Amino acid sequence: MSIKSCRAFFSLPVFDLAFRPLFLLASLFGIIALLYWGGIWNGWVNSSHALPAALWHGHEMMFGFVGAVLVGFLLTAVQTWTGLRSIHGLQCALLVGCWLVGRIAMWPGVGLPSWLVILLDSSFFIYAGLFLAKLIYQKKQARNYYAVVVLLLLIFTNIYFHLSSLAQQFETASNSLYSAVFLITLMMAVIGGRIIPMFTANATQIQARPRLLWLDRAALFSVWLIVAVFFLQLQNWIPAGVLAVMLVIAACLTAIRCACWRFFTTLSHPLLWSLHLSYWCIPLGLCLLSYHYAGGDVSMNDALHALTVGGMGGLILSMISRVSLGHTGRPIIASSKIKVAFICVLIAGFVRTLMFSVFSASLLSLWLSTLLWVLAYSIFLYQYTPILFAERVGRD
Repeated sequence: MSIKSCRAFFSLPVFDLAFRPLFLLASLFGIIALLYWGGIWNGWVNSSHALPAALWHGHEMMFGFVGAVLVGFLLTAVQTWTGLRSIHGLQCALLVGCWLVGRIAMWPGVGLPSWLVILLDSSFFIYAGLFLAKLIYQKKQARNYYAVVVLLLLIFTNIYFHLSSLAQQFETASNSLYSAVFLITLMMAVIGGRIIPMFTANATQIQARPRLLWLDRAALFSVWLIVAVFFLQLQNWIPAGVLAVMLVIAACLTAIRCACWRFFTTLSHPLLWSLHLSYWCIPLGLCLLSYHYAGGDVSMNDALHALTVGGMGGLILSMISRVSLGHTGRPIIASSKIKVAFICVLIAGFVRTLMFSVFSASLLSLWLSTLLWVLAYSIFLYQYTPILFAERVGRD
């Protein structure tokens, strides 16, 4: 390939900003990884990975799927925050390459040396974190340093997961995944709290309620405390009753915060009600976790899936749909197909969390939630792949 053709390749619209390739690849990978996991559950696939299959599933959905979307969002948002050109062209392609080699290294049966797997899988977050930190530091935007801190903590959590798995300390590795879930939940709480009230006010032309700073700070601080407990792996040292109280306080504060955002004004705006309903999965998940630690008949895994399938799956689908339209110069209007996708992913969260735990319909609820989730993200790929490969509308 000549230098000229290389330049032409890296100048393709898909490498214009990180959200374009990463949103597409994350959605495709999420579909493949979930179907593979369903095949393992059903006994159709024999996992040849050194990791227990459940740990592989948790790692790849958190660090592969969610991680790609998070980085794509942050490296796009930082251009708006700072006014500086974010990652694009060759650098964007290298970032995508880091993500791809990480997924290949983690795929069952590849069999690379452990040190190389750790290096390849961590390179994506390290590269993204350095680029993000550079742009934020250049503009001295202290308000956005939290994003760099969370990426650093995710890097540490990912490496700790690998080292624990290598030492066959699988319970510790599982706890690392819990840390990742709560770190991402914190990001959802922070970013959602910034954008959902603003988007709602802009779209409905109804003035947002004045922010209650004490409530925002208390809600986020309560989630930070949960993150700290699980990041430091103190959950086995703190009495279960104390953890239950901490979790229910975080759930209540987050729910009160959500209630101030006027959800019922968004019913004619799918790109808004999908955000609101997905965000409500955060207090729901925290409540279920509180119930678990209070001795209730809900497993840790089922409670966490309210945060992951419903909360993360729903918020991600809504946000990537909105960002993909707005940052390519298209009207921010949901198509009829993407409305169906929003409904599917929210039902998937309900089925996986409640049917699985309450009705004990394990295999049925697993497959139903998987197929609904896969359908939702397949609709996104069908609808948005042409958009994300095309030039921005209005660009000369």
